[in-house]
Amino acid sequence: MKKTFLIIALLIVVHHGISAQFVIGPKVGLNVSKEYFGKKIIDEDVDFRTGLNAGVFGKYEINKIFDIQVELLYSQQGYKDNVDIIDYGGGVISEGYKILSHYLNVPVLLKYYPVKRFYIEAGPQVGFCLNSKLSGENKEIDNELNSLKLDYNTVDFSLAGGIGVHVGYGLTANVRYSHGFTKTLSDSDWKNRVIQFSLAYDLWSF
Repeated sequence: MKKTFLIIALLIVVHHGISAQFVIGPKVGLNVSKEYFGKKIIDEDVDFRTGLNAGVFGKYEINKIFDIQVELLYSQQGYKDNVDIIDYGGGVISEGYKILSHYLNVPVLLKYYPVKRFYIEAGPQVGFCLNSKLSGENKEIDNELNSLKLDYNTVDFSLAGGIGVHVGYGLTANVRYSHGFTKTLSDSDWKNRVIQFSLAYDLWSF
């Protein structure tokens, strides 16, 4: 009996080893992002802003139910603030401002397929802030805003989760949400919130 169980277990391992494959490909999409400030008075004036995401992924297909996917993804994130910028005389010099942050994100995701083609994914993500800029209604306002020299944290940790579907011909459509846990500014409670829509293509497998 023990030998039988051993043979069955060995066959399962061998089968998984044969069926597993590694897939590499590009992905591109749209971000809808915001920063959470932790204060209702501030958050009520903050809106989402759009940006791009683009990069590559590597996927290891363990079996028909589970995959592990790692990505290297350039991501434009930030927010819009609708609070007017007032000069010393009380005049409105800009009806709000925008901030755009450039991140290089590395998510590591476990993908579960409850049914064929459809999957649920979740996992940790580490991001590296490459640059952040503020902008208003003109270049003069932009220069004034960026002279503030906001101290953005270089590393951002978050948890990502989403759903996706293999539409065929190597294409995958995906919607993902990432919830930041690291303060974007070292002297604040601001944290990233990003909704990501993307398309990926299985370019090469082996």
